[in-house]
Amino acid sequence: MVLIVGALVAASLISRLVWLITRRWPDSIGKAVAINAVSAVIVVVAAAYGSAYGGGSPKFYLAFMIFGGAQLIVLIFDVFWLIRLKPSAGAR
Repeated sequence: MVLIVGALVAASLISRLVWLITRRWPDSIGKAVAINAVSAVIVVVAAAYGSAYGGGSPKFYLAFMIFGGAQLIVLIFDVFWLIRLKPSAGAR
């Protein structure tokens, strides 16, 4: 349980950092997907090398299963947030 919460926090923080870097881009679902893809690569690679205890080989599969899932949850929240912020077409 603690590992999943830690993965969600790490994925969310890296995603927000990348989002701040790209704040001049217009907000869209494509931007959210691109940001979360970049964040997933960063988080998974960092976690894989972080799990290599004592100079062992990086555990990319394990890192992808845990942190990739957490990044997917962050992406879902980002997409729902963007859909919620869009004004509806009928409201004038």
